[in-house]
Amino acid sequence: MIVLLWLLPRVLFWTSAPLWLISSIEALFMLAIAYEVGFRVIKTKGVRNFFFIPLFLVAIAANFASYATIKGMPPFTSAAVWESMLWWFTLLISVMGARVIPFFTARRFQFEKAQPMMWLEALCNIPLAMLFILSFFPITSAEISPYLMVIAGSAQLIRMISWKGYKTLSEPLVWSLHAGYLCIPLSLLIRGFANNSFISHTAIHLFAIGALGGVILAMIARVTMGHTGREIYKGPVMWPAFSAIILAAVIRSVGVILFPEYMMNMINIAAVLWAFAFGLFVWHFAPMLCKKRVDGHPG
Repeated sequence: MIVLLWLLPRVLFWTSAPLWLISSIEALFMLAIAYEVGFRVIKTKGVRNFFFIPLFLVAIAANFASYATIKGMPPFTSAAVWESMLWWFTLLISVMGARVIPFFTARRFQFEKAQPMMWLEALCNIPLAMLFILSFFPITSAEISPYLMVIAGSAQLIRMISWKGYKTLSEPLVWSLHAGYLCIPLSLLIRGFANNSFISHTAIHLFAIGALGGVILAMIARVTMGHTGREIYKGPVMWPAFSAIILAAVIRSVGVILFPEYMMNMINIAAVLWAFAFGLFVWHFAPMLCKKRVDGHPG
């Protein structure tokens, strides 16, 4: 049902279906996801995961607002909504990455997991929440956002050092998480220090491709191994895919910033690398996901 709710709006865009219907179906899709996550959080009393429930509700409201901007209804633009959702994803990955990446790293390489420091977590995440809100106030955002990006980016880098990513180069399923996550502070710092709208906008892709795409790719590869009953670190060769997605991020952001005259060529190269990375995932892992668990457990 969830897959159909995701697919249906994308099909309806090719028809004359009204926007209120398409946006309502998309809202049902996100509401179903919120329920699936929220039900398990409440059932297991996972207090620290309660924030996911309002986070999804915010996404539903933002999605409706995105459609409303087409009709000129809210006092802000579609671009403001889209940018706000990029900050939404940045905050989501920041919180979840800080939980799972140091844990996976310490467990794989047998050292003590880095313990979170509340003041550092605040510096990493509060500016991101503020950036989400400021997206709807462009004049104020232009003045304040660069400082918030530098604060959050610096804090993210300091926090990453304690995760000891430099020890993970022998294990693609782990270094890929660190490499993808590194795109968050780098993107924040480039945008924060850039006194140029073209550079600031282009650096968004370092996050959108490298962090969002890269961390998701690494996580779904790892999760597929574990949740199909296989040994996590004895899976197919995926380092070419992880490398391709990070390379795509660098080319689409840093490459375009340095050589803007070749922008379209670099966009095409990044697109091919993206397709290769996720295509390789489908090639290796789709058969696992379409069969029973190899350990005989349900799922």
